[in-house]
Amino acid sequence: YSDEVRRFLVDTAELPRYLKQAVVAAEDRGFFEHNGVSVRGIARAAWANITGGEIRQGGSTITQQYVKNAVLQDDAQTLNRKAKEAILAVKLERRFSKRQILGFYLNTIYLGRSTYGIEAAARSYFDKHASDLTLPEAAYVAGIIPSPESYQADELPRIARGRRNQVLRLMAQQGYISAKRAERASRGPVKLASGALGRIKHQQAAYFMEWLRREYLYPKYGNRLYTGGLKIHTTLDLDMQRYAEEAISGTLTEPHDPQAALVSMTPSGALRAFVGGTNYTSVKKARGFNYASSLPGRQAGSSFKPFTLLAAIEQGISPRSYFPGFSPTTVTEPACADADGGPWQPENYGGAAYGTITLDEATTNSVNTVYAQLVAEIGPEALVDRLRRFEFDRTGTGSRRTIVPNCSLALGTLDVTPLEMARAYAAFAGRGVLPEVEPIRYVTDSDDRCLDVFREGEDRRCLAQSALDSKRVADQRAVDVLNETLTHVVEGGTATAAAIGRPVAGKTGTTQNNVDAWFAGHVPQLATVVWMGYPARPGPGGDLQVPQMGFCAPDEFCKPVHGIEVTGGSFPAEIWAAYMARATDGLPIEAFPVAVDTGSVLNPPPPPEPTPTPEPSASESPSPTATPEPSPSDSPSVTPTPEPSVTPSEEPTLEPSPEPSDTPSEEPTPDPEPSPSENPAPGPSPNDPPGNRPAAYGGRLRPQG
Repeated sequence: YSDEVRRFLVDTAELPRYLKQAVVAAEDRGFFEHNGVSVRGIARAAWANITGGEIRQGGSTITQQYVKNAVLQDDAQTLNRKAKEAILAVKLERRFSKRQILGFYLNTIYLGRSTYGIEAAARSYFDKHASDLTLPEAAYVAGIIPSPESYQADELPRIARGRRNQVLRLMAQQGYISAKRAERASRGPVKLASGALGRIKHQQAAYFMEWLRREYLYPKYGNRLYTGGLKIHTTLDLDMQRYAEEAISGTLTEPHDPQAALVSMTPSGALRAFVGGTNYTSVKKARGFNYASSLPGRQAGSSFKPFTLLAAIEQGISPRSYFPGFSPTTVTEPACADADGGPWQPENYGGAAYGTITLDEATTNSVNTVYAQLVAEIGPEALVDRLRRFEFDRTGTGSRRTIVPNCSLALGTLDVTPLEMARAYAAFAGRGVLPEVEPIRYVTDSDDRCLDVFREGEDRRCLAQSALDSKRVADQRAVDVLNETLTHVVEGGTATAAAIGRPVAGKTGTTQNNVDAWFAGHVPQLATVVWMGYPARPGPGGDLQVPQMGFCAPDEFCKPVHGIEVTGGSFPAEIWAAYMARATDGLPIEAFPVAVDTGSVLNPPPPPEPTPTPEPSASESPSPTATPEPSPSDSPSVTPTPEPSVTPSEEPTLEPSPEPSDTPSEEPTPDPEPSPSENPAPGPSPNDPPGNRPAAYGGRLRPQG
């Protein structure tokens, strides 16, 4: 992928005279007289610097602006930088003509919508070549140069019209056009194009492009990014990006619906889709908060449970192990003490209670109380060690995130981003190998020469370097067992909405009070994470507060979505499935590698009591024989009926029904989504169909200590 729409070089001789005049009138009325520097502008900037400690006013000529954009990479508003700018501007004026300098400027200036140069802007805003712009259109383009995002006609039509008309008045005042012509050109609003170039090209993957610019491109290439004619070939798949955007917009259809983010990544780290919010059609909004990658992130809820499970498996604990699933439960492990030093008492989502169940079943149904006991069993330090292996302590900005050993981490109380989660689940898809995030394939210059290679083998011109390194962070066999367990979540647990007709492993996540909802899942070839939630806003006391998405008295801080209580198994799983069904179309259907579980089964239930053979009645055997067998009147010996297949410690099964049918508290599967008002009994009745136990969607508790 290269960003073809963003920059086109044009011969200024082909441009309308009034377009060049509009730019000069708006930006530098003395352009044709000065030697590159405006003495009046420098004096004004110097005075502002003396009185305010920084440059607060403009004054740069067109030549100086070009120098700043094309040569200097230091944007600091200081006298030293302004002096360098002025010196280089004078040198430039001595070497090139005014016509050439104006051409340099018009081909490199940033004009919003990720466009650089007058030709790219004309195509983006008006779906035409710059040579075909009308006078009102030329005045609009010239007027947005100081702050393109502040004059977007599709978002701020009155402000955009006012700025265009101001440029027309300046042109009349400076003698470029008559006052009458300026008045005629000022009539009506700014009319932007609705065609493909104007409406779609600049919008697609806006969050991805802005994130890429900030995190990778500008730090490496500086202003050369804008002036060097670079082509950035990314790993993004534009079809998959469209599928992601359409999955979100097709699910969250109301104007006041929550925000959502989606990140999709291959096991090698190649980004295929990246949506940072529902306003993905606006470059301006993409420059704000990016929910896919902006820190600090949001709490992950039960989508974080797989890291605790993986730590347990690597310690030799089998998912067939048994734990009580009642709610609430009391965890007396000192490392899990609450803030007051007392025992930790977590609860299940909706207060749902379970009998003694396997760890596999607890994962399938997202049972918090079982995972609270599990983290106490392995120790919170072991969980933190796994999180550090998966580099959740790295923020991607060079700084480190502090992760304090705390049992509540098992329930997802750490703030993370969808990008971080997608990378971790890509490691699950890759059987324990954590990839480096790879958004770029290679970069070429204006002569199509390869500058940098990020992925080996993508192009013959760019084979000089290898792909970014990946690293093993988990035992392969342990990840195979983890993946098999996570497939049960989709097959019959909290994420049945994520089924797409091929093997899927994943985990739902819902934080306390339904503030955040996640679904993170993967097939062997692709991992995708979906997050959903409202932005934080000031609450009654002034502190930031995030509105809930659950059942409560609807107000600005409680907003059920489409009348539904949002959990990870609802809208996020639906968005995930809508995207992945299309994204994987054409990929071979692959099963996860067969898991070999050699772990120990903790807390196995005792084997069932032997069932004696019933004593035959006289009517069944009316006359004894002389054989050695006992006569009907004899007391028969008790012969136990061996049943090894129902003894979990001998031949357990990963199915959610490890016990015989006459043990009602352990056979049926809980209902996947109870109402919060329900108060289910500790165990379902024997008549409950499989998969109908009360669900525990992974509500997280606040950190207790």
